[in-house]
Amino acid sequence: MKSSLIDIDALIAYANDLPALPQSTIRLAALVGAKQDNVAEVMEIVAFDPALTFKLIRAANSAMSGSSQPITTARDAVVRLGMAQVFGLAVANSVRPHMHKNIPEYGFSDGEFWRHSVAAAVATEVAQPWCGVAVPPEAFTAAMLHDIGKLIMARHLSTDVLELLQQARLEGHLTPLEAETKVLNVHHGELGGIIAQHWQFPERIVKGIVFHHNPEDGADPICDVVCMGNLAARKIEAGLANTKLDLWPDAGVLQRLVMTREGFEELCRVAVQRFEQVRTRYNVK
Repeated sequence: MKSSLIDIDALIAYANDLPALPQSTIRLAALVGAKQDNVAEVMEIVAFDPALTFKLIRAANSAMSGSSQPITTARDAVVRLGMAQVFGLAVANSVRPHMHKNIPEYGFSDGEFWRHSVAAAVATEVAQPWCGVAVPPEAFTAAMLHDIGKLIMARHLSTDVLELLQQARLEGHLTPLEAETKVLNVHHGELGGIIAQHWQFPERIVKGIVFHHNPEDGADPICDVVCMGNLAARKIEAGLANTKLDLWPDAGVLQRLVMTREGFEELCRVAVQRFEQVRTRYNVK
């Protein structure tokens, strides 16, 4: 039954009316899930996007790339970074104008939404040494976009609805996601999935966005990795504010990722260092 508090059809329509991403990014999205070698196709796309070429070469020459051999061509950058990372950088460049907005309804101001998104992506980027399962390469993009549904949701949250959500959390002892579902019949992860589908992203990225708060329902490691990245981002942000946040993935997430609490703590420490490296690349405050 549709809630009378918020027009879900209007939310979906607004999500589907978001400006399309650049054609180069959409074409890259079609190649992310492909199993065959598609470097030639990627190069054709990148060749007509000088700004993306510049960003790829700079990223390939970063300390995280793990090589002292300088990269000077787009082809070498694509080979070093891999398809998923190339796509992630293209998406970051495309969505940044949307995600620099303040979202006071969710407590984000002064670039905090973009900072949180980048921190989550960075956490997935460095996660593999502490995971006993393979980190899906699409996790970087899914983590960067995990909260994008909040951009749409916030536009439809009146003061009365915000008060009802707060009441549901406090009196019903609900998580923010549970409160959204109970009061609005939809949550921001689901809206984010609609946006990702609108942008023609691979289904696995859609799944990572939709289930980042309830990864057990996603039945895919990307859901657990993005969930972990979201929590790591919050710890990273707390550390940048010189505070300590006692926050951990739940036992199910740790078990499915074959990760320990100690591993998560170490991952967060490395992610902070990596986050500092990418501040200038993503124009993060």
